[in-house]
Amino acid sequence: MKHLPLAGLLLLSLTACNRSAEAPAAAADAPSATAAAPTPPAPTSAAAAAEQGPAHLDGFGGAKLGAGIAEVRSGFATPLQGLGTDASGTPLPADDGNDGCYFLRPQGAEDPRLMIEGRKLVRYDVHSAGITAPGGGKVGMTLGELQLLYPDRGDVGPDKYDEKAQHLRVRPAQEGGAVIDFALGADGRVGAWRVGQTPQVDYVEGCG
Repeated sequence: MKHLPLAGLLLLSLTACNRSAEAPAAAADAPSATAAAPTPPAPTSAAAAAEQGPAHLDGFGGAKLGAGIAEVRSGFATPLQGLGTDASGTPLPADDGNDGCYFLRPQGAEDPRLMIEGRKLVRYDVHSAGITAPGGGKVGMTLGELQLLYPDRGDVGPDKYDEKAQHLRVRPAQEGGAVIDFALGADGRVGAWRVGQTPQVDYVEGCG
């Protein structure tokens, strides 16, 4: 048998070691076929706000609770008018210089009804199922459905006039925050709700 010189054997051994060391490196560089798909981006706060709708604890749309009447008017895309009408059905103009309590609503719509007192927005009322309250409540919901949405701060109380009706009053998370009041009729379903500051949010008869 022909024997290789010792130097030749050492060279072959080193070459084999180098090839075996390169194989894992190449495998590590190759992209994994089972790599996880990229996680879709989380919804932005703007998207969440759009899903919630225009009703918020601090106001409605661009009109903020506590804002002056001029800011309230500029915060709406449509003109605001008074609730009253004349004999022909034409809306009566609202007196922005009135320091008392009165309501405004967007032209051509019934909701929201904005309560102005002391020339500031202090509350808004909704009677339509098409607008969602802060936290998810809606006209047409039952008390049980509301209590699932507001499990910690909802207090059930009687209606002033109808013994079969009741209210769910959602206390603010922080002192000084807005209150949500859901009015449930004798049928056990929400007929209207309002968001506002105290004491105005607790006015039973509109401005009284």
